[in-house]
Amino acid sequence: MLRCTFSQHVLTLMLIIAFGSIMSACGGAAPVASHSPSPHTAAHSPTVTPLLMHSMRVDVGGYQLYVRCMGQGSPTVIFDAGLGEDVSTWDHVQLEVAQFTQACAYDRANVAPSDSRPATIKVSAQFVARELHALLVNAHLSGPYVVVGHSLGGLFVQMYACQYPREVAGLVLVDSTYPEQASRPAAALGPTFAKDAKQGFPVEGITYDEVLSMQGEVDAMKSHFPDVPLIVLMRSRFTASAAWSAAQYRQVWVSLQTDLAKRSSRGQLILAQNSGHFIQNDRPDLVISSIHEVVLQVRHTSTISGEKKPDLSSVMSWFQKQSPYPALQ
Repeated sequence: MLRCTFSQHVLTLMLIIAFGSIMSACGGAAPVASHSPSPHTAAHSPTVTPLLMHSMRVDVGGYQLYVRCMGQGSPTVIFDAGLGEDVSTWDHVQLEVAQFTQACAYDRANVAPSDSRPATIKVSAQFVARELHALLVNAHLSGPYVVVGHSLGGLFVQMYACQYPREVAGLVLVDSTYPEQASRPAAALGPTFAKDAKQGFPVEGITYDEVLSMQGEVDAMKSHFPDVPLIVLMRSRFTASAAWSAAQYRQVWVSLQTDLAKRSSRGQLILAQNSGHFIQNDRPDLVISSIHEVVLQVRHTSTISGEKKPDLSSVMSWFQKQSPYPALQ
């Protein structure tokens, strides 16, 4: 574990090297809910017991978003996938997280089985955050929330935390998009980086220029980022190109993710060894362990503040005896 101390507000940034098997503005009101819960029994996993799972489509203003929940308890963990991904990207993680709290993954508009967003709506990071807020309110999924986002989903949960800071009790960012991700790597790696980044768009009806605009939105809101438990997970594998080496790409990415971890004075940066961009697939153990750590911090903080929560000592004792995911040390 390497520690760096920053002079203002005593910011602690922890870089934890995870080896092998050791454990990544204001919204408008929402319309009335219109959904039909469908109970299912979750699939078996070697380390979990069967859980009751319910999925629903929830009205967010004339169109519906899909959400899949399992488990029970507080805080509720909300999963937001990367661009073009659906709830299945969290399959290796959600079942395990549901063993210790309620875990809900949702599909954004334009990702089936969610509806398409009306063509008249101009997409923005703030609007995506408002859609998620409407989903949570209308599905009666009460906070506080620990929001977990991968890639561009990480950018969206950053915006959600800035727009609704009183609702967000913690964050886990999984190799997340950084608000200045377009400009800083391009400056360091050359114009080829921006050219390559544009390939494959539009995705989810979102153009590359709209992604750039979203990054600017989140950067403009960074002063509203809540001072809550934050874990930033970063990949360890990088690919070289004709224009840059893997080492050069790694250096830029470390700089971006380090800055993300500084958003909160309670931020940690964790390097996921043996993992590429999809840490939830390559190292689900680390993602689960990180969420577990943030959930325990939130419960501890809530207990100190006087809210009625489960006894932390009994929770810790249970995890020490039964959970394969101890709190990060």
